[in-house]
Amino acid sequence: MKILRLLFLIILVLAIFAGFGWLAMQKGEIAYTGGAVDISVKPVIAALILLGSAILLAVIWGLIAWMISLPAKVKRAQIEANRKKSLELIGQVLASHDAGDYSDARKLAQKLYSISPSDAANKLIYARASLMADDFGTAEKIYGELTETAGYQSAALKGLSELSSKKGNFAAAISHANNALNVAKKSTWPLETIFKEKINNSDWEGAITTLDEAEKRGLIGKKTAQRRRAVVLAANAHRLEKAGDYNAALDNATRALKLAPSFAPAAIMAARLNKLAGKDWQAAQAIEAAWAAEPHPALALAYKDLKEGKSKKDVLKWAEGLVKLRPEHRESRIIQVEDAIANNESALADSILSGLLKEKPTSRILALCAQAALLKNDNALYDDYMHKAAVAPREADWSDLDPEGNAFDYRNEDWAALVEAYGESGALIHPRLEKYNAAKLVKSADAPVPASAPNELIAAHEPGVDALGQLDDETDTKKSWLGF
Repeated sequence: MKILRLLFLIILVLAIFAGFGWLAMQKGEIAYTGGAVDISVKPVIAALILLGSAILLAVIWGLIAWMISLPAKVKRAQIEANRKKSLELIGQVLASHDAGDYSDARKLAQKLYSISPSDAANKLIYARASLMADDFGTAEKIYGELTETAGYQSAALKGLSELSSKKGNFAAAISHANNALNVAKKSTWPLETIFKEKINNSDWEGAITTLDEAEKRGLIGKKTAQRRRAVVLAANAHRLEKAGDYNAALDNATRALKLAPSFAPAAIMAARLNKLAGKDWQAAQAIEAAWAAEPHPALALAYKDLKEGKSKKDVLKWAEGLVKLRPEHRESRIIQVEDAIANNESALADSILSGLLKEKPTSRILALCAQAALLKNDNALYDDYMHKAAVAPREADWSDLDPEGNAFDYRNEDWAALVEAYGESGALIHPRLEKYNAAKLVKSADAPVPASAPNELIAAHEPGVDALGQLDDETDTKKSWLGF
């Protein structure tokens, strides 16, 4: 289309010049006799006069048109200058935000907002920067305005929900998130916010309801939903058990274990509650299912607890059932070491320990090596291993066991953190280790302790050797590790 217009313009100009040329080539004169004075000019002069007049009129018309369009051009230039300045400020706001300088980010966002206060994008940036800088008044005002702006309602409600959370207003945060569910049905943040608020306030049943809604809307992956649900059910089972509602607690723990068989806290809880109800077989099945999925030292202890009151020989034979489920696993080999030490089989213990030392020489393994050394009456080797164990790294899973308390001794905030960690990746958190309250070294009750051993090592009691408790030759008199 533009080419046709250009071609038409060229033809028109050529036609005009052709007309002037034709006029200039004519012979004779062009005379005007209608007035008081007769005027006559040659055709060539007339052509030049007409051409000059046309050019002059074009210049005058162009000048008038330029003057008419000047305000619009000035306005466009100002808009372009503001646009460039706004882009520069946006970059600076983001840079300050990512650098963690929220105060500077808010000041820059305020400048951005002053350039164009009616621009919704500028409002959103200013509100976000104000929220991060804890300028709650400004953030609430701007976010409130954006709730009336098409396309920005969900983002504005998210900001208001976050602001309410920062203020500690749980009900308001939930209310804003619920309002957003009606605005953006496919947005993930409202239900995610509601879910986090529920677990942070230990509303486990409300968290389950929120998960149901997220799954119904297709806003969460199946595996993530299953893992989160397992942790929440276990947390609710813990609450119900504390309240004395053992049947409901068992139901929640069993459901949790079915959703996530590798979730050791749920298995321990289900085993304990089944044993409390006199269902030892179901308790064993719960532990076996969890061990088959992912062995954990607490499971081995709880499994041996199911034979409380039996002879050491019976307990050791019983524990072999777990070894058979995952014979290649590290925890299974550790059970074999413990059994070998308990049966005074130093050669077998040394053989298995040599492989474990190559993999991960932790304080737990080194302490077991020290116990094996005692079987050979090698006090010097015992001292060497125990001193190494004192400075060796602790095992994360081992820290879940409190030698003076219970396994998986989680508080409400620990359960909330576990929902996040296990729900996303299937990883257990370790509150005792994170609080530098790591497990103590192991010490066997059966083996003698050399007088040369440091006092803190002599006094250290840790579940681990001899079924990680105090076993005599006939009966199991150790503390029950099925308890929390």
